[in-house]
Parts: sequence; C-alpha cells; structure tokens
Amino acid sequence: MKRQRLLFVLALVAALAFSANVSAVELLDPFVVDVENTYGDSIGRYGGTMTVSGGASGPKTLNPHRAAETSSTDVLNQVFEGLVTLDRNTGEVLPQLARAYEISEDGTEVTFYLRRGVQWHDGVEFTADDVIFTFDVAYDPNVGSNSYSGLLIDGQPMKYEKIDKYTVKFTLPRPHAPIMYSIGTDIVPVHILGEAHKEGRYAEMWGLDTDPTEIVGTGAWKISSYRVDQELILVRNDNYYQFDNAGNRLPYLNRIIFRYYANQDTSVLAFFSGEFDYMGIPASHYPEFVDREPMSRWTILEAGPNPGTSFIVLNQNPYHVPEPKLSWFTDVKFRQALAHAIDKETILDMAMNGRGYIQDSPINMRNEFFLKKDIKTYPYDLDVAHQKLEEAGYTLGKDGIRRDKDGNPIEFELLTNPGVPIRQIVGELFQEDMEALGIKVSFNLIDFNVIVGKLMDSFDWDAIIIGLTGTFDPNGGSNVWLSSGGLHMWHPMQEEPHTEWEAKIDEVWYAAQRAMDPEVRRQYYYEYQDIVAEYVPLFFTVNAETNVAVRDHLRNAYPDTIGGSVASAWNWIWIDR
Repeated sequence: MKRQRLLFVLALVAALAFSANVSAVELLDPFVVDVENTYGDSIGRYGGTMTVSGGASGPKTLNPHRAAETSSTDVLNQVFEGLVTLDRNTGEVLPQLARAYEISEDGTEVTFYLRRGVQWHDGVEFTADDVIFTFDVAYDPNVGSNSYSGLLIDGQPMKYEKIDKYTVKFTLPRPHAPIMYSIGTDIVPVHILGEAHKEGRYAEMWGLDTDPTEIVGTGAWKISSYRVDQELILVRNDNYYQFDNAGNRLPYLNRIIFRYYANQDTSVLAFFSGEFDYMGIPASHYPEFVDREPMSRWTILEAGPNPGTSFIVLNQNPYHVPEPKLSWFTDVKFRQALAHAIDKETILDMAMNGRGYIQDSPINMRNEFFLKKDIKTYPYDLDVAHQKLEEAGYTLGKDGIRRDKDGNPIEFELLTNPGVPIRQIVGELFQEDMEALGIKVSFNLIDFNVIVGKLMDSFDWDAIIIGLTGTFDPNGGSNVWLSSGGLHMWHPMQEEPHTEWEAKIDEVWYAAQRAMDPEVRRQYYYEYQDIVAEYVPLFFTVNAETNVAVRDHLRNAYPDTIGGSVASAWNWIWIDR
C-alpha cells in the first residue's frame, strides 16, 4: 500500500506541475515532503502571513557568499539552497537541489544528479552550469566566501566538472569525512552574476543598495522589500519544486515578515501584543513568558541547548593591533589569567534566570558525540587571576593600576552590540572584574553591522563580545578555527600559521577531515578542544536553553532537533484560524 500511495503521489505531483502551465520549464523531479508523518502533524491550507522577530538588526548583505552573520543568513537561507540539506529531525544528509547523489567506493568522487525543471525565481531553469559557477565563486579568494575554508581539503580545492546539463561530479584529493556537510553551499545563478564575477565585481554584487526583488534564488521564498533594520518581507515562490504528500505545492503561507527592534525588551513586548507569530524566548524574560502562558493563546516549546556559542575575543592581529596591546593579547599567560575573571555563574543567573549552561568548549553541548567534557577550565576566581597576572609580570601598583613589564598601564576597549542583554551583562561584569584587577576596560555598545565590519574588514578593535551559531558537524567551523579562515577572528586569513598552537590546530583539523572512522575523528576533535582550552583564544561564557513561544493558530511550527530552529519548518507551517 505504501508503494502504491507513493506512486500515486508522484503521479499527482507531476500532473500538477505539468498542468499549472506557469512556465516553459517542466518540473520532472519534484521534492515530495511527507509533512503528515515526518516534519509536521498535518496537511496545511494556503494563505496568510507569518510575522517573526528578526533580532536587533537586518541583513548586512543580500549576497549569500558574503554573508557572515546571522542577521543576513537567517534571511538568505530561505532564498537560496544547496545541493544537499540536513534532515531537521535526524541531521541526516538529504538531497535538495540534487535529486540524488553517489559516493564512489574509495570516497574520492561524489556525483550529483540535479533535479530537472527547478526554476530560479525569474523563471530561468537551474542547471549544472549554476553549480559549476557557484564553486568557482566559492573558491575565488577575491570573493571571500564563508564557504571557502570548509571546501578545502588539505588546503586544496576539489575538482568539479559538468557531466551533462543535470549531472556534476566532484573529485576529492582524498577521502574527506565531512564533505557532505560542507558541500551544501548556497547555489547562485550564473546567468545573473556570471559577468560580474568575470569582471572581478562579484564581491560588490547584491549589497543593500540592490533592489531586493532582483535577488534571485531557487528557494521557497523571495525577497519582496526591505527597509533597512526595520522590516523585511518574503513572499511565496509560486514555482517552488516542493510538494506535500497530498500533492499540494509548498509553501503554504503567502508571506513572512521580519521585524527588527534594536532593543530585546521591545521585541518581547511586541510578541505579547500579538505582533509576532512565534518568538525565541530570551532567557532573561523567561519568567514573564511562564507567567503569561496560562492566560495566553500561545504555547512554550522546549528545544534544548542553543546550538551556538558566545564569547569574548581579543585581537591578536599583528598588522592592526599596536604595541603594547599586541604583546598583552598574544601572551597566553595573560589570556589564561583573564579567563579566570569570566563570572559565568553570575552571567547565567543575571542574564538567563539560571536557565542555561556553562560553556567551556568550542563545540556546542548539543553535539554530545564530539564534545569533550574533561577539558581544562578556568573557574571564576579573581585571586587566581591576580596571582597569574603577577607571575606573568603584570604587576599591580600602589595606585591600583596594573602595568606590564615596561610600565605601561593595561587598558583596552571592549565592544558589543546593543539590544542583546546577555552581551551587555557580560561586558559590565567583565569591566567590573577587570577594574578589581587594576585593568581599565572601556565598554561600549555600537551597531552590530559596524562590529561585523571591524571583524571582517578594518580589523580595528581590541576586544569584542559576540557569538557563533554553530554547525551540526564540527568541520563547519573551519572558517573560524583554521588559521587561514576568514572568521579566524583574532588573526584572520593567515598565509602561514602565526603560532605553533594554531599550526597544531590546523594539523589536527586536517587529520580529522581525513579520518573516515567516526571514533577516530572524535579523538582528533578531542585534541583540538584541549588545545583551545590551553591557549584560550576565546573566553567562552554561557549557553542559553532554547525555548520558543508559538501561537496556537500556527500549525507544524515545531523546533527541529538539530538546532532548535522553527525556521527550518517554514515551508510547511500553515495558519489555522
């Protein structure tokens, strides 16, 4: 019966695609989603608008290969797609723009068979030429794609070739365990961006000055309008290639609206007043949601630990940090001492009402397989911090000012963005504890996009409080942890590792990529975590417990199990009124 039902569904979908007659492109390989039994709980109805909180600021770019922050990727992940995606419940790699893939027995070749008849938003057919172009872009160092590091194998790119209009083959220098987690980079259209890339202008394309309706992807959603840092509207892609298991073309909703409020308190009030259909609950406001839920028309759903990490980072870039700051920041003894001045328990209590977790490792606690639980830690203890500073030659004078060996008073600036209470609490506590140690820290709040510009472009900063979203497979952090990575924040894009410990991380990282046995990979990632714990390039803070408040009229709006995201369900969410 299941086989007969599947054949019926496929036939129905093909018939619908053919009879719609909305384009000269015929969809031959639809993606049928078993909404009823796998991803949601019911077949949906069409129509309606869903409004969500976009956070403190909107996208910094509309170019998926230039996007480096969640304010951009949260939007662009709905507009662009990769060859493969992850099952939102299991993390299993699934075909997306590819209808199938094959991996050779020796693990060095991956062949993708593309879905035939998928359309770009402007009606042009998606083909192998777009895939080839995308990887040309991703591997172009002048573009600075955030996919670049994750797509290198022993520092070398894969070879890729067009077999025919709907087939692409990748040849790897060697077997590479995490390749299927990184090969799903966003595919971009050669017919729109090809000439710009040839002329060396790709990195300039699709900035915020671009008419958002000109941004063309293959995803379920198209950008309709964007008022910078205020509101962004997505509209349904009427020619999308996904169908539910009753033959209805997805998505069900007509529109999704992102609204941006610089202040988190304002966003919470907006949810309580009915403006948002669902919202990730800030830990600092969790008691308010619990108190209101019994009298509300929304429900709190638990979604496990936040999949990301939050931290303070010191700038160790020798080309942009002047002395004597550079000597302080690159001194591991200095960093180890300061690590003892991160009051994680108080941060957890003040910022999250205790509903969260102490973060010590660069690997998120949601990823239990690779997380090493017995790494070196730095318990909060100002006496220990003082002792270690003294032993390292940073002495506290009778005037209460701490100086280095050359008599320079130790002082620096700490930055973060407004609108995220936890970061402000981290900054204020750190500033107070530094003052207790005789170190002057100027703590300032500046626009998030300005911070991203400092991290990615000007490199003009001392210390920053920020976070990373995290990835299902550790190799997704290549851009951060490899010394050549564009998000190797403390000293990005090194031609050669600047320190022995960074070189060791590179070595271990590449060895983990080569290890096809998961147990062997785990041991390499254990070693990497030990190195990070010893040399503390980042001062990790705390990790929130993810909870989402979802209005009762939303159906199928469940957080996924790999990251706690509701956004991964947008294609089959519907409104029941």
